[in-house]
Amino acid sequence: MIERLWRAGGWLGVAITLVVSLMPPPLGDSAGHADKIVHLTGYAALMFWWAQLVVRQRRKLALAVVLFGIAIEGLQGFTPSRMPDLLDALANSGGVLLGWLLARFLPNLPNRLVALPAWPR
Repeated sequence: MIERLWRAGGWLGVAITLVVSLMPPPLGDSAGHADKIVHLTGYAALMFWWAQLVVRQRRKLALAVVLFGIAIEGLQGFTPSRMPDLLDALANSGGVLLGWLLARFLPNLPNRLVALPAWPR
């Protein structure tokens, strides 16, 4: 049960990343490079989440998430309000690396959460 919920949350994260990446930017062009932190943390969270499910083939998972980020950057070139940015793709890839490292230090999180004692009511 927990694995299905975790997987559903992961796909929701993928969908949210896709939608937010292709919609008009909320801050316009005045944000400068501050959005790189958002890219880094977003892809770190995405990689960390999926790395809890994909344990044996994390290299393939990491490659898939990096390619997903690159594909989104390419798709931004087809939107009227976005442009592809190499620095965004690099921040995405750095986030994937960060998420991978975090998953190594905090493995098997879904099962750990299930094993926690219930909160008293």
